[in-house]
Amino acid sequence: MRLQTLAPPTKSAARSIQACRSIFQGARHYFLGGLMDRDPPKDEGLAYMSYPCVTREQMRKISNDKYKFEFGYHSYAHHSNNSDPLIHSLSDLTDPTLLNSLLPKRRPQGSPVDTISVKAGDDAMLVSPTVLAIADGVSGWESKGEHCSSGIWSRSMVETLSRLMTEYKLSHAPHHLNKRDIDQILDDSYLHTSHLMDLQDLRGSSTLILGMLSGEYLKMISIGDSKIYIIRDGKIVKSNEEQMVSDLCPQQIGTQTLDQMPSEMAWVDSIKLKEDDLIVACSDGISDNLYEEEIVQCIDDSVKSNKDLKTIARKLLLKAKAVGFDDYAYTPYNQQVNALPEKYGKNLSSGGKLDDMSVCVARVVPNRKG
Repeated sequence: MRLQTLAPPTKSAARSIQACRSIFQGARHYFLGGLMDRDPPKDEGLAYMSYPCVTREQMRKISNDKYKFEFGYHSYAHHSNNSDPLIHSLSDLTDPTLLNSLLPKRRPQGSPVDTISVKAGDDAMLVSPTVLAIADGVSGWESKGEHCSSGIWSRSMVETLSRLMTEYKLSHAPHHLNKRDIDQILDDSYLHTSHLMDLQDLRGSSTLILGMLSGEYLKMISIGDSKIYIIRDGKIVKSNEEQMVSDLCPQQIGTQTLDQMPSEMAWVDSIKLKEDDLIVACSDGISDNLYEEEIVQCIDDSVKSNKDLKTIARKLLLKAKAVGFDDYAYTPYNQQVNALPEKYGKNLSSGGKLDDMSVCVARVVPNRKG
């Protein structure tokens, strides 16, 4: 996500940040589970796989959802450099800032296979049989000359959300999570990620879209302008509402928003799923270049041609990327710019919008246990 402007933290926000530093000191042991007091494992790269915090028996205990996801995904890194690999093991954060040594051992045994973390530029995407999440990092920080990494913020945020959701499910099983639980998970994940960034003196922010299975429902969280679509019988039956601060400026969470918890700004909703529903989660690099009807048509044509989910995700990405490089295209983003009030001057926007692009296409299938 690229913003035209990124306002620096206000004085009140700066005071909140300073206050939260002391809060973080007290929360340090709670969030990190005492990890900082232990000797690091000899093989840092295999820490999470060698020391799982959730056993297979516990995972079976919380595997009580009616459905699960089959999924395919694809990404394109527009804001990237050669030192940042796009896809990596969940046992680190792909960045040489040592954040991997600060993260708690959080992954259940086998989950590095089941849960995939993708970093594409400033985008971060997490896909699994029960959770889909995309955090679209704000690239405007670099222009401010800050010591920053919105990509690291994004990835830490989605991974921490995934971990805490697993822990909450364990503590609540066999009951499913309600809105209050989800709000708590969201806020705890935000505080934890803010603490990790603070320890490394890093700045960054992102939007967030998340869909989580709970029984026969899909629980959804939205902060900003990334999108999630539920497609049934070739039609969009549900999508998230966007949260905007001002025209063309989506809401975001990050190191500069410590004066407000994510649950206070998030859109949280749910929908009862049906078998064979298709779910599309994407960053605005996709939705700014493709109209909803184009997304639905692309998916419908692919499904009728018996394309697999990874191929469908790839087709959506290539279509959005082709539009992004087209100087004469007319897109949803152009439409938004040209609809701005006259106070912004005469707007004649055209051409695709180049950005990081992340998309996941998931199919809802029965969760047959055993």
